[in-house]
Amino acid sequence: MDFLGRAVQSFGYPCTYRVLASPLTYNSSPGIIPEELAVMDAKFGLEKYYHDRNLLHQFQMIASADPEPQLIVMNLFHENSPLFVNIASNYIFFVNPEAWQEHPEFEAWMKDNFGMVQPNPGTYLKRYREMLGHLRERFPQVPIIVVSRLSHYPAFGPDPYSYLEGWSDLWRTAKPVINSWANEIEDLAVIDMDRVFGGIWAGSEKKIEVHCPFLKFKLTEENDTITGLHASRDVEHIGSMWPVLAAKIEQFLKEGCIDYAAEETVPDEWLRPWQPEKFDENRLIEMLSSGANYLCARAIGSFFLDLAKDYTDLLARTAEFTPVCHNTLHMIKTYSRIWPNPVLAHWCQVHRKAADAFTANGPLYTQDYLQRIDEIERFVG
Repeated sequence: MDFLGRAVQSFGYPCTYRVLASPLTYNSSPGIIPEELAVMDAKFGLEKYYHDRNLLHQFQMIASADPEPQLIVMNLFHENSPLFVNIASNYIFFVNPEAWQEHPEFEAWMKDNFGMVQPNPGTYLKRYREMLGHLRERFPQVPIIVVSRLSHYPAFGPDPYSYLEGWSDLWRTAKPVINSWANEIEDLAVIDMDRVFGGIWAGSEKKIEVHCPFLKFKLTEENDTITGLHASRDVEHIGSMWPVLAAKIEQFLKEGCIDYAAEETVPDEWLRPWQPEKFDENRLIEMLSSGANYLCARAIGSFFLDLAKDYTDLLARTAEFTPVCHNTLHMIKTYSRIWPNPVLAHWCQVHRKAADAFTANGPLYTQDYLQRIDEIERFVG
């Protein structure tokens, strides 16, 4: 939604982006920040422990002092953990328990007054629907758009990944449920991500790697030896998606509806198994030297299809062109665990300069990024 908000702003529409923690927080106290929690928040300054999901976002979304919005756009956001439920009043909120280490008095208050709740992933759509009902009650005249999530078709392999727990199972039956909300809630529209992506796919190279090159990995280890590797494709950060989605929102603002072009449909090839792609060395060097984030990640992803061969030297030779990106860095760090080649230390030294000069995402991003480079260098050094 942050990327989409920026795209909508680039179309000339003022837009505010807010991060939610769980439908449960809004459902448990819609439009009201519990007074005792607000007091604790002010007393201890807990803002950094909400990870942008501050109490306004969790309980109100839109404050009474804010101007009434022209349109509310929401996605099927993932839920944070842990969630805490107040024993006496049953309101629910998210905070990182690391706050307890800094504020023992806050820890004691929470342990005396709260339990923990673990949402069932299988009932996510039910509590989301309840949240939409509360939102409609509070803003009866404001149109709502719900942006669905991309389904996990076989062609999106390996093992499409969603940040929403349970979506890998839920997507198979979710579409009619989500579409029903448009009939049940007045002035609510649904944007079908499958159809939007289908249109983008129709006008591009028909490979999932073109749009979603980032892979997430889990390693299995035994006695400091890697015994297994599981790869999942991140299908939730599609750069080509945001301007197209923004155009759908603009259409709704102007015409009051959302239409789809003929090519915006689910293609048959999405039902076919994923076909891995491979590149020769010249093409890999070309991609790694491009300075383009998606091309670079796509090349690194192909390394994992030939784990019998060490491609680390190609990274070192093109180090000055590697884009600063946490997703790409995760892939390189994982590859360094499989092939702990000392030549990667050179890549770390070169890339550290690029990361240090990259300030667009703020100092905390840079600090975390540099620490991860240091971890890689210590491991391969």
